[in-house]
Amino acid sequence: MVSSTIKFNAGKVQYDEETKKCTPLPHKGVITIKPNADDEDFYDFTWSPKSSNSGNAEKDELLIIPGDVSFKKVESCKTGRVLALTFLSSGAKNLYWLQDLGDDDKLDMLTDKDQEIIDRVNALVAPAGDEPEAEEAKTTADPAPAAASARQGAFRLPLTSLSDFLSLDLVSAHLDTLTDDQVARAYGPYLPESFPPTKSSVLALMRDPFFQQTCHKLGDSLKQANGAGYLLAHSLKYEYDGEGIEPFLSGLRKKAMSEPTSSTSE
Repeated sequence: MVSSTIKFNAGKVQYDEETKKCTPLPHKGVITIKPNADDEDFYDFTWSPKSSNSGNAEKDELLIIPGDVSFKKVESCKTGRVLALTFLSSGAKNLYWLQDLGDDDKLDMLTDKDQEIIDRVNALVAPAGDEPEAEEAKTTADPAPAAASARQGAFRLPLTSLSDFLSLDLVSAHLDTLTDDQVARAYGPYLPESFPPTKSSVLALMRDPFFQQTCHKLGDSLKQANGAGYLLAHSLKYEYDGEGIEPFLSGLRKKAMSEPTSSTSE
């Protein structure tokens, strides 16, 4: 994980949805990316004007969750070096133009410093699973470790976060087994009022940065074994079986299995 602060000069770009035209704002500014003070796995992205006399230039303060954003050069812009910070969960996009000197003859050509900045940011926002996937490919290519793993039978790694269990792929596969009515009855009461009770709404809520941050904080509290598991068991009325993520999930599962379910013929 990239933990050092990234800082570089950039201005904001105004984008017109109707004309599809990008207009660079004249204010000089700086972008700073640093670990979030409350959660070191997330990052604060800030654009701020360099001068207090920047008129109506609003400061950008964004939360970056690795895996939820992309940071790329806008290839269609030929009059400057414009970068797009895009949030994959919502589709929101923020545009910035690099203000350090570049090539006067090729205004859209990135400098070596520009490319280094882009590479550092992309390393920071890369999904946490990228490196483990590469390791998995390496492991499965060697039959000896694979055979040893098979002999261990029930061996598995412990859950280190709620996202290990509550993955989008797993939830999506589960929702695919339900009818629209079953999704609405099972998840509708827990969705915000503005969300229709559909599969896509459930997945959209799970992609929301606030939801992901909350899950991460809850997982951290459970791992710290500071009594959070006991308080949750008392609050959610399931049998307490110790601290940690797995006892928490096990307690919820036992509670759900013991509760009567409504008939699907209703």
